[in-house]
Amino acid sequence: MRILNNVFESYSIRDQDEDTEDNFKRQGSFRKLLPANTNGDSQLSMSAKMIERPNLLQNNKEYRVFLQEHSILFEYKMVCIQDLKGIYVIPSAQNSFLWFGVQFVRQGIYQGGVFRFTITLPPNFPDGGCPKVVFQTNVFHPLINPDSGELYLAWNFPEWKRTNRVWSLIQFITKILTKVDSKMTPINQVAAALLETDVEKFQKLAKESVKNSLSQVYDPPPTDDPHYITFSPYDNDLHDPIKEEIYQPKEERENKTVGFSWVQPGSLQPFSKSETR
Repeated sequence: MRILNNVFESYSIRDQDEDTEDNFKRQGSFRKLLPANTNGDSQLSMSAKMIERPNLLQNNKEYRVFLQEHSILFEYKMVCIQDLKGIYVIPSAQNSFLWFGVQFVRQGIYQGGVFRFTITLPPNFPDGGCPKVVFQTNVFHPLINPDSGELYLAWNFPEWKRTNRVWSLIQFITKILTKVDSKMTPINQVAAALLETDVEKFQKLAKESVKNSLSQVYDPPPTDDPHYITFSPYDNDLHDPIKEEIYQPKEERENKTVGFSWVQPGSLQPFSKSETR
């Protein structure tokens, strides 16, 4: 930049003594070397942009990564503030595009089941289409692929937009396990057919899914990721004191006023105060 400034200053001083336009077009002129100005920038600023372009591209790439990470953290924050029943998710400590989840089903055909799943965000999230949900536990369900465990999300999200939220996708997981709708466009044709023709057999196979999920609750994690959700069997020495503390009734506080009152005792008038003479 200092060399360019010196060149520019030397030609500027020389050009001040010559009045014709032809003098500015001579061979070696600074104006001859730079491309035509199309964006209203000075020629010197354009040359600076040409020199610094690799750094700008690198900075823009890092900035895009920062914005993407911020978008993912925002989605997780939205998940945390939603009232999602019986379902827990957390992004991987090693890859923010991979989320671990566990669904505790509290009602319906799959009641009592503990189903693990993963959510994978597209590489160019929040663009790039709908995230991918794959159940790690085998679930006999019309919307869950029996071979891959992938949940068929297109039934509820035919087109994923930037305005869609990940928490609504998680809410959908709870919905399809709580209430099975026969109108769903199936990916598991066998499950869909049994739901229409033989509900008892469908329920029997669904209960087998619940039983299998419970047998896998304490399995060792398939990854060393510290955010992978794990469970341990009930330990009487460890958990009994905590359980007793949870169920212990709180002692009522006697003769203790809670909060503030803006009504003087003996008066019904708000913001009342004793009269002063």
